[in-house]
Amino acid sequence: MMAMVTSSVSAHAIWVESSPLGAKGKQQIVRVYYGEYEHGVIEKTTGWYSDLNQLELYVLQPDQSRTKLSLTNKGEYLEASFTPATEGTYTIYTSHVAKDLWEEKRFQFSSSVVVQVGKDQSPSESIAAYCLSASARQYTRGNKVTVTLTKKGSSLADKEVTIMAPQGWVKKIKTDAQGNVSFDAGYTGIYVIEFGENLEESGDWGGKPFKDTWQTVTTSVAIR
Repeated sequence: MMAMVTSSVSAHAIWVESSPLGAKGKQQIVRVYYGEYEHGVIEKTTGWYSDLNQLELYVLQPDQSRTKLSLTNKGEYLEASFTPATEGTYTIYTSHVAKDLWEEKRFQFSSSVVVQVGKDQSPSESIAAYCLSASARQYTRGNKVTVTLTKKGSSLADKEVTIMAPQGWVKKIKTDAQGNVSFDAGYTGIYVIEFGENLEESGDWGGKPFKDTWQTVTTSVAIR
């Protein structure tokens, strides 16, 4: 039973969704979901693993200052908003280590999306140990999408990344030498891109020993 639950948690992930393009002075809506996107499963917030529904969401602004966003529980997702004051690139992200262990395993959930306001491109600092990122633009069906996987700002090569389309289409691709994976967007809707890795590390978490950490990271891409 414990093995089944651990496998289920490992298969689940959080993902952040927001329009890839924003406007100065206009409210930008952000939503956080939890589930198994590959199978069309979106969990109600009351069923999120451990204390995951208490995660914190931040926006990294063009000047590299960070603001914590206020989240509202909407039943099937958490929702926040912010109003861009300047043009530039905004990164919305969360990284949460669950309070509860399964046996001696920790679970860390991370996700981010990038929003472009105006034409001024702003480079972003590393926001978490692991990060998946795609260009902030409005993709249309048939476009090629490139996503980059990094760890502490450095590209990760030869790692398997899962691409999931809203219609249940799934493809696993290994990153190239620059940490990139590319795919043709054949469907409209939200694509979720995910990478997971088990880290052999030990320590104390909440007064209990752990031996490894399952790290999952996602991003989402909107296709018209």
